[in-house]
Amino acid sequence: MSIKEPLRTILRKYCHVECYDPQLIREVISTGKGFPYDVGLFKAQLREAIDNKLISPDEYEELTEEDFDSQEALQAWLEEFWSELP
Repeated sequence: MSIKEPLRTILRKYCHVECYDPQLIREVISTGKGFPYDVGLFKAQLREAIDNKLISPDEYEELTEEDFDSQEALQAWLEEFWSELP
């Protein structure tokens, strides 16, 4: 399944293994500065993707270059990412 926009772009831009910074993500989402996306839609899409396991490890790696060995490991990471959002 393909990942919906804007979730796809946000994962690629903010969760890339070489530039992931949870503080930056919290700041841009909180202020809206430099974050031209619908925050409510992004959060709803992320929650839906987590709850329904809509993102495979391969899809996530394709976007972020971060490799997860299993769906469970990816799910744990996505839950952690979710918990860091404002």
